[in-house]
Amino acid sequence: MTSGQARSPLASVPLFEGLGDAELARIAEQSWSRRYPEGQVLTSEGDPGDSLLIVESGAVRVSRFTPAGQEIVLAVVEAPDAIGELALIDGAPRSATVTAQAPVQIRIVPRGAFLQFLDSDPRAMMALMRTVAGMVRATNERLSDILSLDVPGRVAKWLLVRAANRGQRTERGILVPFELSQGELAVELGTTRVSINKALKTFESLHALELQGDAIL
Repeated sequence: MTSGQARSPLASVPLFEGLGDAELARIAEQSWSRRYPEGQVLTSEGDPGDSLLIVESGAVRVSRFTPAGQEIVLAVVEAPDAIGELALIDGAPRSATVTAQAPVQIRIVPRGAFLQFLDSDPRAMMALMRTVAGMVRATNERLSDILSLDVPGRVAKWLLVRAANRGQRTERGILVPFELSQGELAVELGTTRVSINKALKTFESLHALELQGDAIL
């Protein structure tokens, strides 16, 4: 790579952290990108685990559904990141449904290319182990939040994390993107739209935040 060339976007995906340009180029050559609209189901629980999905832009939610049809959100994955590693390793069907939380661009890496990637470099296996460990930690924390925090607590934590990751500091406070509907946030936090609305209104009455359409101050 010359000094005038930009690194592959894959270099920013945690799973591929530390790989050289040649390895990243090989993965790019063996994969392809597709765009999906908001609400599109990318894979369903029980589908064959035949590809790794790399979120290049936008965000997806990973969910399971109860027999009654209630959606339980396991994680929300934002670009740049990858999902679907476990099914590729053990060959089992997908264990969850992946839905576009917003318009997304997804790079699809076939299972064969992914396994070749794991065999190519010891760093690849270490990166996978870090990714799986991060998934376990995130799941544990999510379960802890549901069991220990009430709805206002969950909303407050969601806002603080989003402010740290995506907030823009202004003279009046931190402007946090809020592209979700209250119903979508309710699904993500394991509650109802009414409860989300009540929590936001309570914080607003305390002058802790200000609702501004697609952002919260």
